[in-house]
This record gives sequence, C-alpha cells and structure tokens, in this order.
Amino acid sequence: MTITDQLNFKRKLQISRYNNGQLAVNIRGFSGEPIAELSIMHDSVELAPHEFILKDYSENEGLVQDCYESKLFSATQRFVLIGSRLCPVCSQNPTLIL
Repeated sequence: MTITDQLNFKRKLQISRYNNGQLAVNIRGFSGEPIAELSIMHDSVELAPHEFILKDYSENEGLVQDCYESKLFSATQRFVLIGSRLCPVCSQNPTLIL
C-alpha cells in the first residue's frame, strides 16, 4: 500500500511549524495518534518557508520512498549534517503549502 492510499484511508499527513518557523511534517492516524515524524528541526539551518529537513533513516525509510513516489515532497539536492548523518533538504508539494 502506498502512502497515498494510507493517507486516504488510514493516515493523514500533518504539516505544521516548529517553534523556530521551520516546517514540521508528520504522519498521524485519523484519531490523531502519531505514526511518524518525517522532519527534523535544526535552528542553525536556514530554510525557505516550503522546505524542511527530512528524516529519511531508521523507521522512516519505507515511508519516505512512498512520499517521494506520491509527490508529497521532492528533494532539493541540498543536505544538512545532523550529528553524523547527512539529511536531505526537501521541498513540500506546492498544493500542500500552509
């Protein structure tokens, strides 16, 4: 099942903002329970209003691929070093902009 199917029938994409103004991208169940946090907040990184740092590792690996294929967001070809991990900067689909 793709993320699109999951979003339509079992889950929803929640887009909000962290306290620092960066995008917060989460997947939640329809009753509000958290499923996955797809974004990372990092104060020292300047991002455009439609960009976010993607957590593309660990439990998010399968979800991230589905999101790319569903065009929920796209890679910008920029990366941020978070700890010892290079994390991609992504741009949300313009139809989802707050």
